[in-house]
Amino acid sequence: MIQSAFKIVSVILISGIACALEADTTAAPQKLTLEACIQMALEKHQALQVSAANVAMAEAMYRQAMSAYWPSIKAEVDAQRSDQDRTFSVQGQFELPNDVAQLLQLGLAKPVGTIPLNMNVKLFDRDVIASSLNLTYPLFTGLKREALVAQTEKAIQIAEQGQRKTNLEVVRDVKKYFYAAQFAQQMEQLTSDTLERFQALEDLTERLFQNGSLKVKKTDYLRSKTTTALTRTVLSEARYALEMAHEALGNAMGQAWDEHFVLAEPSETTPLNESLQALVETAQSFNPELQQLRLAVQISDDQITEAQSGYYPMIGFHASAYNVQNDYKSGLTNKANRDGWTIGIGMQWQLFDGFLTAGKVDQAKAQQRKLESQQVLLDQAIALQVKQQFLSIKTANTQTKDSQNAANFASENRKLHMRAYQDELVETKDVIEAQVVETFAQGAHFRSQYALEMGLLSLEYLIGQHVQPL
Repeated sequence: MIQSAFKIVSVILISGIACALEADTTAAPQKLTLEACIQMALEKHQALQVSAANVAMAEAMYRQAMSAYWPSIKAEVDAQRSDQDRTFSVQGQFELPNDVAQLLQLGLAKPVGTIPLNMNVKLFDRDVIASSLNLTYPLFTGLKREALVAQTEKAIQIAEQGQRKTNLEVVRDVKKYFYAAQFAQQMEQLTSDTLERFQALEDLTERLFQNGSLKVKKTDYLRSKTTTALTRTVLSEARYALEMAHEALGNAMGQAWDEHFVLAEPSETTPLNESLQALVETAQSFNPELQQLRLAVQISDDQITEAQSGYYPMIGFHASAYNVQNDYKSGLTNKANRDGWTIGIGMQWQLFDGFLTAGKVDQAKAQQRKLESQQVLLDQAIALQVKQQFLSIKTANTQTKDSQNAANFASENRKLHMRAYQDELVETKDVIEAQVVETFAQGAHFRSQYALEMGLLSLEYLIGQHVQPL
């Protein structure tokens, strides 16, 4: 009985451990590459939803403008009751024609030329139901219709460029925080390794001091302990910076604040092989802000055409069919007037509007000159920024190679000092200095790599596409 209970308890414990292990495996943070981070951001970032809505709005405005090329058909039904029947009153005198007057006066004592009238004629009953079907179609609008359609077409392109700009901004932010997190991770690892080396140096110094070494004094022992303690505080700051970098990256990807992840190992940065001229030309062809401004200049042409349409007449075609229901069968609602149709062409021409149209044309032309000047300024600004990033990348690339060599030399120097220190050939401060120099050289290498990556992503955002496919 006891053995059976023990087996049951054992099974329960083993099952519990297995479930705990499975839960730990499930809760393990995922390891993300840069491409995975970008993909998650493009799926979750709310700014992309805003830009997509702007494109949809522009397309809807284009459909509204295109409606001017279709006839407008409107059905109307009006049922009403009046307080009384509608009548037509006639009061006055009716002039008779001469022939009729002569015939009438043959049997009369005095001549007759006019007949007094006092009539009250019913037109239609108090209850009326009128229905109609109306069609209108603009035949000529002074090119206003064409100008509005052209503006909405370019507005769609502007919205699409805005959407592409938002995509570039999301990718740029993800790359920026991803590289920052990797840099923070490298610095945290470097600080941790430095702390381990200082702790090993502290232990070695303590052994040498306690064993009565003639070269290692108590001041050396205290110096090593102080250096280790200071490095430990730097490690705490590095870990805090790493945590904040991860939070910033998670926010850029659209993740919840309590989600955890780890980053893949840093990959080697591809050097920039393109010429400055090619980069500037690419930026002028693909930069979304510049493309939006160029489209705005083109829209200004259509706005001038729209304003000039006020000089021309508006001509339209109209047709209608109607039916009137009324209990009164005479008057205005007789059989001939109860239903029918009309068709015609109308024209409206503003002959003088107090120079309103001329003012609109001048405003549109001034707006075009302003946009053209802004385009020139933006062209120059983008070219200058591309050149700045190009020089920054070249400098960072050179610094990366030099700092790598310096880090290798510093590492070899530190190893030689440690071996010499074990044989009491160098002083403690020299070993500490060698360790600090190696850490500084390795940190400079990581910083130059980070500067190179930041320069490349800034250049990609400026030119509007990835650098390598150029």
